[in-house]
Amino acid sequence: MSGRQDNAGGAGLNADQEAQPFHKPFSWLNTEALNRNVSFIESVADMCAGIQTCLQLVNSTDMALHARTWDGDDQPVLGRVDKERLLRLAIAVTGTLADGAHKEIAWINDQARKTAKESAR
Repeated sequence: MSGRQDNAGGAGLNADQEAQPFHKPFSWLNTEALNRNVSFIESVADMCAGIQTCLQLVNSTDMALHARTWDGDDQPVLGRVDKERLLRLAIAVTGTLADGAHKEIAWINDQARKTAKESAR
């Protein structure tokens, strides 16, 4: 057992006080300018950056393996299993992005139809 003492209320707090977390969720967006599409756009930016990193690692591994066939001494960044996992992740994320984009397209088209109906009245 460590010498640390756990205090359910937090260090230096009375029993009736509760420790407040200082973590704030990260967002690329100004929270005052939120509308329907911003969370999707923010997710797209994060997922695309992640996919880019995955694909760069896979490409680097492939290049190192190719260099070894020419008697180079480059070491692959990833093992075969990790490479396949990152490729599967990229496939899953791009599927999620496509699904989300199609939902947004359908919503935009529905709004346009509603606006056109109201204008025709």
